[in-house]
Amino acid sequence: MKNKLLLILAIIIGLAAAAGIYLFLDNTRKTYQVNSDFVSVVVARQRIPAKTQITAQMVEMKDIPAISLNDLAVVDTKEVLGKTTKSEILPGEQVLRERLATERSSSEGLSFQIPQGKRAVSVAVDEVSGVAGLVKVGDRVDVLGTFDLQGATGQEKVSYTSILIQNVDVLSIDQSASPDALTSQDSKKASNSAHTITLSVTPEQAEPLVLCSEKGTIRLALRPAADQNVIYVPSIRGNQLIR
Repeated sequence: MKNKLLLILAIIIGLAAAAGIYLFLDNTRKTYQVNSDFVSVVVARQRIPAKTQITAQMVEMKDIPAISLNDLAVVDTKEVLGKTTKSEILPGEQVLRERLATERSSSEGLSFQIPQGKRAVSVAVDEVSGVAGLVKVGDRVDVLGTFDLQGATGQEKVSYTSILIQNVDVLSIDQSASPDALTSQDSKKASNSAHTITLSVTPEQAEPLVLCSEKGTIRLALRPAADQNVIYVPSIRGNQLIR
């Protein structure tokens, strides 16, 4: 009986001590909050791998001591949602701005500049097919393709020209994604040499673009800066040039 009473007493003392510690810590936390010594910061709820688009399920807000706040930490989830990570972020780690890729920044690498749902496809151009080297990064172009189709038995091949894709962004010129990169500068240094222009296209647009560049010829048509209209123009056959 005596041992049982001692056990009960020990349990009561233990619970009282635990409650006292909890109240002390809770009171300390509230005191810090009142004194603005705690701040809310965005932290990773789970491991976020590099080159991952951040969703609401991956992050959360957390109160931390102000002294522990990193100067580059994000304090609003709106700043991170939809952004792509440059490097891995561990669970509970503060989300830092330097870990997030800035939108369409050439310093992050080309893969960070490609919009969601698009692909980067490079095509070879010269001074003629590349609009005299006057296309620059950030411009929008149409791509025209010329190709031959075999006619019926005994008939000659027929040449066609068609607008393959319209209103696509120029991501890079040669190996430069800088808006200051102009193909005309390079063409003056190396006449008749081919250059590459990388376009932002959908997977569906990539197929005819690659097929015609491999089996036919392509030519870029530079669009006006403010024109994003897509129009329907039927293909033209070689014999239509003769009236």
